[in-house]
Amino acid sequence: QAPAPELFVGSAPSAAPLPARAQRAPLRFWEFDLCNRRRPGAEESTMLSTLRAPASRGAAAAVAAARVGPSRPLPGLHGLTSAAASRHGTAPSRPSTLAAQRRWFSAPAPEQYEFKAETKKLLDIVAKSLYTDKEVFIRELISNASDACEKLRFLQGSSQLQDIHDEDIPLQVKLSVSEDERQFTIQDTGVGMTREELISHLGTIAKSGSLDYVNSGDTDASKIIGQFGVGFYSTFVVADKVEVFTKTCDPEKGSQGYLWSSDGSGSYTITELDDVPRGTRIVLTLKDDATEFAKLATIKKAAEKFSSFIDFPIFIKEDGEDKAVNKQEALWMKTSATEEEHTQFFRFLSSTSYGKPYYSLMYQTDAPLSIKSCFYFPDPDNAPSRMFARDPEVGISLHSRRVMVKKNADGVVPKWLHWMKGIVDCEDMPMNISRESMQDSRLMEKLSMAVVRRVLRFLDKEAKKDPEKYGKFFKGYSYYLKAGIIEDKEANNGRHKDDIMKLLRWETSKKSKGEVISLEDYISTAKDGQKNIYYFCCPDRSTAMSSPYMEQFIQRDRNVLLLYEEIDEYVVNTIEGFKGWTMVSVDSADKDFELDLDPVEEQKSENELNVDQQKELSSFIKSVLKERVQEVKYSSRLVSSPAIVTSIISPHMRKMMKNMMAGKEDTGFGSIPMTLELSAKHHIVTTLHAIRESNEPVARIAVEQMFDNACIAAGTLDDPRILLARLGKVLEMFVYQGAGFDYARGEYVSTPGDSPPKPLEAPEAGKSKAEGGSKFEEEKPVVKKAEEAKA
Repeated sequence: QAPAPELFVGSAPSAAPLPARAQRAPLRFWEFDLCNRRRPGAEESTMLSTLRAPASRGAAAAVAAARVGPSRPLPGLHGLTSAAASRHGTAPSRPSTLAAQRRWFSAPAPEQYEFKAETKKLLDIVAKSLYTDKEVFIRELISNASDACEKLRFLQGSSQLQDIHDEDIPLQVKLSVSEDERQFTIQDTGVGMTREELISHLGTIAKSGSLDYVNSGDTDASKIIGQFGVGFYSTFVVADKVEVFTKTCDPEKGSQGYLWSSDGSGSYTITELDDVPRGTRIVLTLKDDATEFAKLATIKKAAEKFSSFIDFPIFIKEDGEDKAVNKQEALWMKTSATEEEHTQFFRFLSSTSYGKPYYSLMYQTDAPLSIKSCFYFPDPDNAPSRMFARDPEVGISLHSRRVMVKKNADGVVPKWLHWMKGIVDCEDMPMNISRESMQDSRLMEKLSMAVVRRVLRFLDKEAKKDPEKYGKFFKGYSYYLKAGIIEDKEANNGRHKDDIMKLLRWETSKKSKGEVISLEDYISTAKDGQKNIYYFCCPDRSTAMSSPYMEQFIQRDRNVLLLYEEIDEYVVNTIEGFKGWTMVSVDSADKDFELDLDPVEEQKSENELNVDQQKELSSFIKSVLKERVQEVKYSSRLVSSPAIVTSIISPHMRKMMKNMMAGKEDTGFGSIPMTLELSAKHHIVTTLHAIRESNEPVARIAVEQMFDNACIAAGTLDDPRILLARLGKVLEMFVYQGAGFDYARGEYVSTPGDSPPKPLEAPEAGKSKAEGGSKFEEEKPVVKKAEEAKA
């Protein structure tokens, strides 16, 4: 029973007019709320349920006064006094009405309950569901031990603790195993715990003493690892029984030692012990399926893997001696390092005893995240082979406060930089509760963007500082940087495209063999008014310089990038342009090659085909090649070659597409038609027009050979062995023409004074050209007598 509330009625300087509804009818409690412009809430209902006031005419006003509090005017009634409220009929006219109101607004008082948990089940979930690998418990226990030592060091350094137990014992962590007893032991010489702290920290699941310590604001949070309060319970993944021997470091809190023990069934015991040294010792009795953690080699490997850079010495008992595990210093935490330190650390990360990094980078920043890192670029002579690397692992590991979170940080460093070695340490990572991955993907994206951008800009700086050294580096890792262009566009919409493009290098037509330039260098040496970057995908330099596609560019002294790798074609199609310049292939069709920038004086040819002759020859060529060509046209881009082939896609891309579509020729992609471009001034073309009727068999063979030659120049001929039969006929033609055979007439001819040719076969009598009786095209000569041949 709550006491009856006191009634306070506010006063107003002057009476305000009442709402019309209050003037017409008695004002009920719900009507009072309508005047107040809001619906009754839970507060009023609760108040009415506890109200035990007599049914007087001022009851409703009392409720209202209790809601708004003392010394305040009644909201909505503009300072109406209790007497005025009575005059306006705010009290119910009958006691039954008030009872109904009480029944309407009264509600039972809320009952409070606490969550119940099956402690054994909860421990089982914590132990088995949070961690993917059993060995993670070693990382958790070492991290806890490091935190304990860090707390003691800070308390001493800040003079918060003057005296400690066992002052002669240094801050350290020790590991030991007993294979016979199936036991694993870890001991630290840190702050230790009192009885109350044992109950608070170990007896409460998800209670983090380290997090409380950080939140106190009296320590350097960057050196404290723990934050979730469940790391200790990872021991139940591998242990049937966990024993914790501990003693506080502070003499003022006592000198009693304690033993905390539990089998993970939902309860634990605490026993007082004597002769317990300062700090904490944890002994695990391992399960039958976790006996490998009682082996020295397994524990040593896991400790080196996860905790090589803990700030306190870690020893493991081996052959009766304590041997250091974490000998290597956390180099990335320093602001600078010597070349020798970089070499030693690079060898440590590479697990080798030789070699030195080609480039070294230390990167530290506080924005957008707190990042401390170091990166190493291996010698390009030892660049990884692409032949067997299907899914390579990233060589950079992710740490948080010196403790490894992820050995292969593929979420931070992309696959195309997998060959780098190094460490990224980020204190701001919101890790998941198992500390095996990050929770916030946006922060991971920011971390990745900052790291990759810094690496690429570092390489650009080194390239400008020492182009020759960078040229060797690019030769070894060019494929991966080019692959980065493609993968970055697919994964990040080209976030790093501009930075990667600055690192690319290619040979050019105006430079000597082996000398490479960047896209920025190409632009700086381009002709005035030029807006295109010209490139040519080809297998090697000699092929490129002898290609008919290069003729007009060599004639005009234009610079052309020479792209030798197959991935180059994908790269230029991905980037499309650079700094407003367009990438144009020299073997593309219907492109603006900016010929007006450097016009050349064209030489007139008397035998050049006119428009009608061009149409006649085009019709003849189409009748020979049929569906192999889509169009035959005449071009001015040819200088010394009779013909080239072009298509809607470049010849190099066409060849790659055909390889990819092998076995799917019926889809149409395997045989995309091409355009045959001819030079109307070339003597082969003009002669071909002349003999198309007088010697059609030879003209047909010439058309096919000219088309195949153009395909060879473009690199699109699938198998050159198909040319052998025709080349044999061409060779036969030369031989028999030398012997005096006239293919137009189909017989041997000789002039007076000539010596008679050797006996050769002649075409069969009575077989015409139309019937396929051409010596060159179909039949082999028949051996005849010498005198008949002479006649």
